[in-house]
Amino acid sequence: MTIERIRFRGLIRAVSPFLVLFGALFLLIWPTVEGIVSRWFKFDESYSHGWLLLLVSVVLVVRTIKRESPVSGFYPLWLVPFALALMAYGLGDILRLQALQEITVVPLLLGALAILLGWRQVKAFIIPVGVLIFAVPVWDYLSWTLQLITVEINQLLLGLFDIEFEVEGVFVYLIGVGAFEVAHGCSGLRYLLVGQSLAALYGELNFRRLRSRVLFFLIAVLFSLLANWIRVFVIIYMGYETNMQTSLIRNHDNFGWWVFAAALVPLFFIGRKLELSQAEQRLPGEPAPDATGKKSHRRLWTGVLVASVLPVIMWVLLPSSAGQIKPSPDAFDFSLNEERYAPLFGNRLSGWRPQMRNPDLVFAQTLFDRKTVTGEAGPEQQLFVGVYSYENQRHRAELVQYWNRIYDRDDWMPERFFKVTSPSGIPLQGVTLRSFSSGKRVHLAYGYYVSGLWETDQLRAKLAQVLSLFSARTDASLVIFGVACEECDGEVAVGGLVKNTLPVIVSQIDRHFYDTFTSSHE
Repeated sequence: MTIERIRFRGLIRAVSPFLVLFGALFLLIWPTVEGIVSRWFKFDESYSHGWLLLLVSVVLVVRTIKRESPVSGFYPLWLVPFALALMAYGLGDILRLQALQEITVVPLLLGALAILLGWRQVKAFIIPVGVLIFAVPVWDYLSWTLQLITVEINQLLLGLFDIEFEVEGVFVYLIGVGAFEVAHGCSGLRYLLVGQSLAALYGELNFRRLRSRVLFFLIAVLFSLLANWIRVFVIIYMGYETNMQTSLIRNHDNFGWWVFAAALVPLFFIGRKLELSQAEQRLPGEPAPDATGKKSHRRLWTGVLVASVLPVIMWVLLPSSAGQIKPSPDAFDFSLNEERYAPLFGNRLSGWRPQMRNPDLVFAQTLFDRKTVTGEAGPEQQLFVGVYSYENQRHRAELVQYWNRIYDRDDWMPERFFKVTSPSGIPLQGVTLRSFSSGKRVHLAYGYYVSGLWETDQLRAKLAQVLSLFSARTDASLVIFGVACEECDGEVAVGGLVKNTLPVIVSQIDRHFYDTFTSSHE
């Protein structure tokens, strides 16, 4: 009983520094971790393997601890990269860049370990902990690129056969047969993440050399993408041969996993060949002894205290991202030039409207120019003016977020980009969109009005949010104009709409948020 008690006390003494440091770290990053885990519960998405990967990571960490028997100490040099990772996490919180916060979680975990273990010991934990990066939902940003690559590869393969087809964006039209959409699920992202995870695990368990691990990882990436390209091509080809009656169209997910499983056979055959190579069979040299044992108990806990204070300070300094979300947005009461513009019924322009999530204030109106109406004929142009405003930036209610888009990529394709400048010099981004279904075109001009500054792209609009920390204004708005016409110069028409309405809109936005700020501080 006494021996067991001594062992238990020794275990508590060994893990206590790690519990304290990781407890302080999780105080800061827990909302982000909770968001990552919530994506693992969505079993129809690309990250449902997260729970399995977490279990594998825990097993590998325990395996590494038993093999390496690490001894904790204090390595102050690693406070620098740890502090830099904390700053990156804090910047992501200020800018509401969830992806930046998510991608720093794994480096923060490894950085905390490095402070207590040093490089010679922590490098054995890079793969056991780092493998979790393949379950962090930041890989969605590759999806659109992977979709386009898949379309290009299949366009090349279809060109080898006597098949009449056309490609527009992510749509493949088989002339006289039907159409296929290479959607998000057809990008191959799921196979890529699983393939990368398996390659990293195989390398950790079977390879000694870094070169073999990197080579096997790159081959796994290629095979994962190749499996998806073959899957999409077979489905399209069978749809052509069977006049869209093949069961593969309905069961394409199951078919895809069978193709991916078949691709693993040559992959692991290559892995076995690398494992039996002469370079891998050569025993590595003995690692240099670590000086951790010389670190005093007092020095260790001083390091734990210093490292733990850093995330706590960041947690205290960061502004709260919480905030009430309105069940429905309030209406912006704008007064446009009623003598020239008259309202039309609806808030869409030829089926288009921007996708904006949880705005606080909205003005969205279709109009027509009275001057374009002649005789009994209707208006030649349909116009759209939209303002989507957020009183302050907070979680799930911010101007630039994943769900906010100028157009739905599944329904619209950009044909041409251009610039629009108001008489006062305000720059706006212009784009002409064409509908996949109807072929109709709409011409848009838009800008982001953040804390009194104008930006034309989302990244700069995100960066402009930093100014709201030092400014009385915390508002951010999307201001967008649209024109739909069959026989007109769309760029000129939308430029004229901007010229006649933007000054009025800007003055009313400024007045509204100035009055709101003044009344809240009286």
